[in-house]
Amino acid sequence: MAARAAGFLVQRAGPEDAPAIADLWFRHLAETSGGIDPSFTPALTPQKTTARLKRALAAGSLLGWIARAEGQSRLQLAGYLTARIQVEDPLFGDSFEYEPVMYIVDVDVEQAFRRRGLSSLLMEHASEHARRQRIGTLELAVVVRDDRAVAAWRKQGFEPRVAVMRRAVGRR
Repeated sequence: MAARAAGFLVQRAGPEDAPAIADLWFRHLAETSGGIDPSFTPALTPQKTTARLKRALAAGSLLGWIARAEGQSRLQLAGYLTARIQVEDPLFGDSFEYEPVMYIVDVDVEQAFRRRGLSSLLMEHASEHARRQRIGTLELAVVVRDDRAVAAWRKQGFEPRVAVMRRAVGRR
């Protein structure tokens, strides 16, 4: 079901949207790579990423919402959000009680559409889906060195739960 708000049309993503999602993801990655954390280097090509997204969206293991500015073609995205339902804690497995969460895998907004509330609008659609599924929590990961992203997610009510820390030991 599509919904119009704030000059955008938001609808559920399907396998046919995978090429446009992958394209925006790679363009956003090129914009941020190196400056935040060099360990985030894609291991997949755009074609393999597209194929993986198509399979996951078709199987329902990945949920997605796409947004277009009114008048844009379906191939042009203003932004997207992908998510999955997690029933086990990704860090601790079944060691602790764990209520299912909707894990926000990725949110990207085309540079021309930033600062217009689009990520919040996409998050509203994901939140509503979670509520309908009786899932009471959204979760996401953010690179702590990305001050802009940390501030944006805090503004939307996200708070840290666990900090994953790392230390290089070198390679032999």
